[in-house]
Amino acid sequence: MFKSSIFQKNIAVSSPESEIALSFENCQIDISDRHLKISKNGNSLLNTELTFQEKDFSTITYLGKFGTGVSFRVIRPTDLSLANLKSRFQCESAFSIASVSPSGYAIHFILTSEGQNPNIGNVVEKGKKEQIQRLIDGSTMALQANLHSNFIDFTKRILGLISTTNELSEYNQADEIIAVMKGNRHIYTERENQKIK
Repeated sequence: MFKSSIFQKNIAVSSPESEIALSFENCQIDISDRHLKISKNGNSLLNTELTFQEKDFSTITYLGKFGTGVSFRVIRPTDLSLANLKSRFQCESAFSIASVSPSGYAIHFILTSEGQNPNIGNVVEKGKKEQIQRLIDGSTMALQANLHSNFIDFTKRILGLISTTNELSEYNQADEIIAVMKGNRHIYTERENQKIK
């Protein structure tokens, strides 16, 4: 059994589920590759089976469900990522609860033994602006590497976060991305095209 502490919040779009995830601060955590159980002062807050989704070079992702039936991702760091977190926070482990949609939220927790007091400092908060800039950067790299499907995916995610591309004027390299989007309107839906100005 571990104790949870939030060290980073990425909330592009607040939701009831992101609020639930935030409430898991300072809770008792029992996590494995099959289940996630969260309780506070002896009261169960979440008890879900985990289903493996994917593994990459630094994380393993599972799917779980809130009591409301809404699915969420559980991301666990592995290898070097986990070693870096352990070194940085003197923790035992870590995990994140995130929306299934990449344009939603991700709450990142370190896990310590019950008696440990983690030295987290200020919790890093990243929101919509940071996510949009990362998507613009990813779109730029996708263009440079001729990864057209990645460019389409990233720009569609950007359009899901904004009302109009005029909002992108403050972001680095946005003009180039907008120009490519304008020149390829056929790959976007009618609703997405209404946002491309």
